Amino acid sequence: EEIGKIAKSTLKFGVKKIKISGGEPLLRPDLVDIIKNISDVRIKDISLTTNGILLENYAERLKDAGLNRVNVSMDTIDPVKYKNITYCGDIERVKAGIERALDVGLTPLKINYLAMKNTIEDLDSLMDYCRDIGAILQIIEFIPLNENLKKYYVDITTIEDEIAKKSDKVITRKLMQNRKKYYVDGLEVEFVRPMDNTEFCNNCTRIRLTYDGFLKPCLLREDNLIDVISPLREGKNIENIIYNAI
Repeated sequence: EEIGKIAKSTLKFGVKKIKISGGEPLLRPDLVDIIKNISDVRIKDISLTTNGILLENYAERLKDAGLNRVNVSMDTIDPVKYKNITYCGDIERVKAGIERALDVGLTPLKINYLAMKNTIEDLDSLMDYCRDIGAILQIIEFIPLNENLKKYYVDITTIEDEIAKKSDKVITRKLMQNRKKYYVDGLEVEFVRPMDNTEFCNNCTRIRLTYDGFLKPCLLREDNLIDVISPLREGKNIENIIYNAI
């Protein structure tokens, strides 16, 4: 109920789309209720980012609750490599979840591919898979949060340049940080580049709500979080807090 109240308090300030991410949202037993509480005729789009392991079981209930579409994180379609990356993941369960999501109309469905050195050779096969099922491929730049992770970093500029050369059409998404969308032989490919990217920051229109009730204005900052759950529980009007955060 609290998530619903906070989400709906943002609507008067122009918020029209809400994405539920994690961690893994499908681990929450109250996720269907959360979506029901968020759902509102003024919201144009409610989406969910998931690893897809539990998606087959939840897809229909999520759709009925008001979810519009899903993004599924998938860095490879190789079963062995996928299990090594996720430790316990079963790629066939993920594929079954994707198929079920498509069946119930959680579309357009996006596959989130995090570009890393240990999976870069799997990109072509992932593109073929997305093309076959009618999914959009979203190639995301990896942010190494510490020194140990820098060895996995890949500059996706080269990937984007190659796809741009093969593309039939290019669209710039003005309301999505000026991201480019490429159409390649029937496949839609998008790029997300949050690192050292003035376009990403200058055109950002998002504000985030953390799991513990803080507003997070910037993806890459942790020093400007704004407590919204405490005043809500104290019965205070939180609209001024949200207005100042936005």
